[in-house]
Amino acid sequence: MGVFEIISPILILVLLGVSLARWHFLGAAFMGDLNRLTFWVALPVALFRATAVSGDPGPEAAGIYCVVLCATLVAAIAGWLASSFIGLPLSSHGTVAQSAFRGNLAYIGLPLLSYAFQNKPAGSAYFASAVVTMASLTATYNVLAVIVLQTSRHQLSWESLKPGFRAIITNPLLISCSGGLLFHAAHLKLPPFVDRTLETLGSAAVPMALLCIGGSIAFIKLGKNTKGMAAAVILKLAILPAIVFLIGKLTGFDLASLRIAMVFAACPTAAASFIMARQMNGDESVASGSIVLSTIFSVISLPLALLWTSP
Repeated sequence: MGVFEIISPILILVLLGVSLARWHFLGAAFMGDLNRLTFWVALPVALFRATAVSGDPGPEAAGIYCVVLCATLVAAIAGWLASSFIGLPLSSHGTVAQSAFRGNLAYIGLPLLSYAFQNKPAGSAYFASAVVTMASLTATYNVLAVIVLQTSRHQLSWESLKPGFRAIITNPLLISCSGGLLFHAAHLKLPPFVDRTLETLGSAAVPMALLCIGGSIAFIKLGKNTKGMAAAVILKLAILPAIVFLIGKLTGFDLASLRIAMVFAACPTAAASFIMARQMNGDESVASGSIVLSTIFSVISLPLALLWTSP
C-alpha cells in the first residue's frame, strides 16, 4: 500500500469532519458527544481487541517508546528555550513546550498505522506494539504536560502532579490496553460472538476519531500569538521527527519500528493540550493555534514520515 493510499482516508475523513461542522450539519454539542463516545467506548474496545487478539507486542515496543521519549524531552526543553528566545511571557513557556511534544497519537497516529500495517507480514504484531507504545506515551504526556505548565506558574509541587497521575489511572485507553495484554497473557480466548461484536464496534473507532478531529479544529480559532504557535509547530512537525529518525537510525531500528516511531513523532498537536492549558491557566491562544496549524501542516509531515520509512 503506497503513501497516498495510506494517508488519503485520514485526510478525507478529517476534512469531512471540518465540513460537516462548518455547515452546521453536526453541531458542537453532537461533536462533543461523539468525541466522548469515541474516547470512552469505541477506541478502548478497539485497543482491547487489538492487544487481546493480535498477540504480544514485540520487543521493539520498549525501544520505540524510549526513542520517542528522548525526542519528546528534547522538544519540551527546546520549546521552553524558544519561548524565552522570542520573548514570550513565562506563563506561555509551558504551553509552547506542551504543544511541541504532545502528539495526537490515538486519533491520528493509530488510524494511520492501522492502514500502514494492513495485510503486511507480522503487521498485527507491529500494530500491537504501536498500541502499547501509544498508551505508554499518552501516560507520559499527561505527567510531562503538568510539569511544564505548572513550572510556568512557579507552582510545581507533588500536589500539582496529582492531576497528571489521576489522568493516567483513569485513562480508558491505557486501561483497555492493559486489560487486553492481561487477557492475552492469561491465554484466554474471546468467544466468537464477543469477538465479532468487539470487532464491529472497534471498527467504528477510526472514522469516528477522525471526524472528531475535523469537528474540533473547525470550532477552534487562531489566536494572535503567532510566534509561539510557529515555534511549537516547527518543533512538533520538523524537529521532533528529525530527532526520532536520527536516533532510530543510529540504534539500528528496523523499518517497521522506525515507521511507528516516525508516525507518532510527526502527528499534529493533540486537542488535549488545549484542555490542559485552559485548566492550568496556560496560554490558550498558543494551544489552540498550535492544534489547528499542526493539523494543517501534518499533511506534509505524516507523508514524509511514511516515505522515509518505506522499504
